[in-house]
Amino acid sequence: MIKTLFFLLVAITWAEAGPKVTVLMAGKSEPAARTAAEQLKADMTGLFDAEVSILTERVGASDNLIILGAPDSHPAFSRAGISELGEQEISVKSTSEGLLVCGGSPRALIWAAAELSYRWGIRHLLQGDVLPVEKPTFTLSGIQFTQQPVIPHRTWSMYNGQLSGGESWTKDSMVKLLGQLAKLRFTHVVVPDRFGEIAEVPIDGDCGGRKAFAGAKKYGTAEHPGDLKAESERWGLTVVSFEPVTHALGASNGSFLPTFSLGSLQSQIAAEVKRGSTTICLGVQMPGDLNAAAQLASRTMLGLQLTPDSALSELVTPICGEGVAERLSKGFGYIAQAAELVGKNDPELGVPKVDMLKTRLLSKSPEPWITELKTLYANAMNEMYRANTRAREGARSFTLYHAKRLESAFHFVSAIESIKPDMMDLAAESFYNSLNSFADAARDGSDRGAIALLNLHAYKPLLKALDE
Repeated sequence: MIKTLFFLLVAITWAEAGPKVTVLMAGKSEPAARTAAEQLKADMTGLFDAEVSILTERVGASDNLIILGAPDSHPAFSRAGISELGEQEISVKSTSEGLLVCGGSPRALIWAAAELSYRWGIRHLLQGDVLPVEKPTFTLSGIQFTQQPVIPHRTWSMYNGQLSGGESWTKDSMVKLLGQLAKLRFTHVVVPDRFGEIAEVPIDGDCGGRKAFAGAKKYGTAEHPGDLKAESERWGLTVVSFEPVTHALGASNGSFLPTFSLGSLQSQIAAEVKRGSTTICLGVQMPGDLNAAAQLASRTMLGLQLTPDSALSELVTPICGEGVAERLSKGFGYIAQAAELVGKNDPELGVPKVDMLKTRLLSKSPEPWITELKTLYANAMNEMYRANTRAREGARSFTLYHAKRLESAFHFVSAIESIKPDMMDLAAESFYNSLNSFADAARDGSDRGAIALLNLHAYKPLLKALDE
């Protein structure tokens, strides 16, 4: 009986064991090439429970061999017809000698590894990688693709001179973001040489959304991350101190409100591609909102022909399951309408700055468009909660973040609508609810910075006006 149980356990363990894979790093072992190999190992371990070995010299035979390198780094590449690639070009091809993962430069190897994992269903969000809900069957056969970006210089810029910008991101957070941006094929990241003077915001018992600060008594800028040279080289990125923004990925002025349009973004970048532009610098506010926008921008700059809906489905369905992308699309549609309405009537609405409520505290004129804006955010919020109900467990945080951010926007606009002499109590309560909903979603320095600034420039002044 014991012997039978032993053999049964061995058989189960054997059946559950993942494939053994060898990643052969051909040619020079540069930091970015090592990163690509390590990324392949992490992805195959997560997807297939694979046992992955990274070697610089082949030792013995391997049933599952991946050869990673430049075209001239191993004879298998030339035998497969991969003899020359552009500096940013990638080529991945199944052959009888193994799966060839080739790039025209060390950083292109990272992009080749990222594209391979993307085709296996992994999605590279700004917050980290997410595995597909249905993992594919392991095989290194039947894979063949070549890619080369049509916009060669692709920059990410998120420092805006206030607490809701990159200034409040810790070095560890920035280093993690570098990896995600590399997998999204960005080539440059803006990090200023130094930060300007930004005052700390006290966090006390009267503040809304205090849970976002985990008991801290004040919130200010993080320590400057330094030159990030070693970290950027590892991911094949170039850090620059300044580059003019050519397009806004979301809001263009520091607003905390979700105000983005995937359709507008796609049209703008497609127009740059058509013009033959070589450089795009994307200005970023509130990056937590912008996974879909970053994905759409990234794939469009590769020259892929995508619509906002097809890009969203490609991003969401593998990690959330069927029926979620449609809800997100409807929600994002309402956000686009909200962005247009704000841009037409008050572009500064939602920008956390001194006296942001002063005009409305003094005004007695009704603003019908504010009620329309509140309805749009309510509709978007409802779609996100429906999406969250449908989403599979693995990526529910993705849909819930959007739902909570829109809940916060809804309460914020409700507060703006209620700033009237006989409704100030309701306005204060709505602001408080807005900050608490935002805190439920908060997951990065930009979120926490925006909550701190909204307390300082909106909620506290409103409480003061209420007391008067």
